[in-house]
Amino acid sequence: MSLSRRDVLKIGGMGLCGVGTLDVLRARAAPTVAAPKAKHMIVCWLGGGPPHTDMFDMKPDSSEEYRGVFKPIQSNVTGLQVGELLPEMAKRADKYTVIRSVSTLNKPGDHSQAPLYWLTGNPRLTTGSDEYPMYGSVVNKLRPGPKDLPTHVVLDEVDVHTHNALARSFLSSAHAPFVMQPMKTTDSVTKMLTPQLDVPALDKNTDLLKLLDTKLRRDDAQDELVAGLDHYQQTAFNLLRSPKLRQALDVSKEPAKSVERYTRNKPAKHKYPIGDPLHFLLARRMVEAGVPVVHFNLGYWDWHGDNFTAGRQQIPMFDSCMAALLDDLDTRGLLDSTIVLALGEMGRKPRIDNPKSAGAGRDHWDYAQFVIAAGGGFNRGCVVGSTDKLGERVKDNFYKIESFGRTLFHLLGIDPDTVVHTPANRPVKLIVEDAPLIKEALA
Repeated sequence: MSLSRRDVLKIGGMGLCGVGTLDVLRARAAPTVAAPKAKHMIVCWLGGGPPHTDMFDMKPDSSEEYRGVFKPIQSNVTGLQVGELLPEMAKRADKYTVIRSVSTLNKPGDHSQAPLYWLTGNPRLTTGSDEYPMYGSVVNKLRPGPKDLPTHVVLDEVDVHTHNALARSFLSSAHAPFVMQPMKTTDSVTKMLTPQLDVPALDKNTDLLKLLDTKLRRDDAQDELVAGLDHYQQTAFNLLRSPKLRQALDVSKEPAKSVERYTRNKPAKHKYPIGDPLHFLLARRMVEAGVPVVHFNLGYWDWHGDNFTAGRQQIPMFDSCMAALLDDLDTRGLLDSTIVLALGEMGRKPRIDNPKSAGAGRDHWDYAQFVIAAGGGFNRGCVVGSTDKLGERVKDNFYKIESFGRTLFHLLGIDPDTVVHTPANRPVKLIVEDAPLIKEALA
């Protein structure tokens, strides 16, 4: 399949890369406020809820029906043990904070609203509430990035449960994320220009980069359609063919040893979607290029059965990838200015269902979980809060999600009390509830 210049323009008018790109570009003309404390943010979303008592909140002294089969290992931070499947993160515990005292407090099993709550800082529901924006969408409104790069990028999908509903907000498509998803096509130009991009193909298809130069840059000034576009439409094409964006997506430029550090523990087989380990590497490359916010969903962690089989496949991949990302950012002098988060919408039930069976598993658990927070003003080598002896409830230093959201905005240099307006022109604060910052987590 081939696309004419006129076809390309038609696609552009429909909204490029899964968002209203023209609206995004218009939004960049809005005034900004003071410089942020953190310049970038990477969110690794563990959709479905990773098992906190098997990873960063081990309970080795509890009974067999609670503690599971994974043994604790000592990290390089005194008093912090992590699961044995996290040896690389154990060696780097002095680079991040573990937060154990934030949860949604929903009833177990009723977690449909949890991703929307965590990723916006407000109790957003699937229906019946304001469509509060993701943190990256707020950055796009108040602190847009370089004009030749998207401000808020989502690799693949926002969340496995909400089906990208979070990409919509009352801030409108002007501030929706720049979504890059796999396309069912082999034509490289189509992949680049249809509403969502094929990220995995970009690290292999060297012809794509050449096509962007030859096909999109041909006689721009002479084409009557291009000449008739307004300033923002023209800039939309510049964004798609931005050398910075293309270079960031071109993983073939990355040394083979570097790529191997991210992909070494990718499972050969897995009954659940595992996500793409290269998303960690792409996130790092985008931050290096200047993209302010990158979000990606790392597979599916909603294990109701075969919890420990799935854990043996999924957790080691997370371990090596997150460790490589933290190392790379730190070595490049970017970690102090880049928030790195790893979390899901909940934890897993501490009490194991059918603990003696091969299919032993942990159900939903919304009362306790973990958040990994590094860089961008977060403490290094810190643990905030604790849970009871079984890992069922927060025991001290409890914070609501609103505190988490306010803390992120604080580090990003955005006032969480900034007032924005809904489509009905109703004034709403970025974080509606006046909750305290998680000060123990701050450097």
